[in-house]
Amino acid sequence: MRLGLKAKLTIAVGLATACAFLLLGVRAMREGAAMARNAAPPPLSAKAPVPAVLLVQAARAIRTGETITAAMIRNAAGDPARFPAAATSAEVVGKVATRDIPMRALIPRDAVGMESKLAIRVPMGMRAVSIDTTAEIAVAGLVRPGDRVDVQVVYPGADAISGARGTGRSRAQALLQIVQVLAVGEIVVGTQQPSGVEGALSSPPPPARTVTLALTPEQVSTLSLAKSTGALTLSLRNPADSAQVKLAIASSAGPEPVAVPVPPLVAPPVPRVAPRPAPHAIELVVGDRRETIYSGSAGR
Repeated sequence: MRLGLKAKLTIAVGLATACAFLLLGVRAMREGAAMARNAAPPPLSAKAPVPAVLLVQAARAIRTGETITAAMIRNAAGDPARFPAAATSAEVVGKVATRDIPMRALIPRDAVGMESKLAIRVPMGMRAVSIDTTAEIAVAGLVRPGDRVDVQVVYPGADAISGARGTGRSRAQALLQIVQVLAVGEIVVGTQQPSGVEGALSSPPPPARTVTLALTPEQVSTLSLAKSTGALTLSLRNPADSAQVKLAIASSAGPEPVAVPVPPLVAPPVPRVAPRPAPHAIELVVGDRRETIYSGSAGR
């Protein structure tokens, strides 16, 4: 049985249409599978590590009252979730230790503070002593809290230009070395200096009249004696200079001055008071009667 031309065309068109729908279905299935793969959650992986934070630990034992500097600490990587109380370097430098911190121990935040009182900043075993200063004594007023200075003393002799004079030549010597400055005027080490208007150029602080030093009890006695008998001068040190230098006592040049004898003071003579005349009695004589009307004394 032969098909006609019209039937053949109908069958051919039907087959082509079926093939087209089949291709479209396969394409749609592929696109759906690709979308499903993209929308699927990523496979579970290992937990991401928590980034470490640079905490700080004590490079040496820090005592109560010490002002913490960068040389006293070192960085240590740590997990802040494991050590929530540990501080960073920005939180401890310039602050004072409120309790003892062992060597290599992480520094907790509650172990440091911004105490403005001088007493808590005096190192253990030391004493705070102030001396009166001028621009000449305190390196033109450039000494700042936290600096290290040497203390010299000049004992004036008979050749001193002005002020009190002693006997013999004037002498100068290094009295104390590597002394920490705790305060200049009212500015205490480790505290913020009061500033002016925000954004304005900061003006230099007014010249301080006192400098407070950290001394041992023995050094306090030495300085107190020198203050009462001589004139003190401060010399500024480089922060990295920690050498103790042995210096000889310097004395003024020239011949030994001869003390000019001072004549003794003679007391002026005491004026002599002329003696008062001795009182005499007055008698009244009437006939053979005598009557004393003045006996010569104050009372009658």
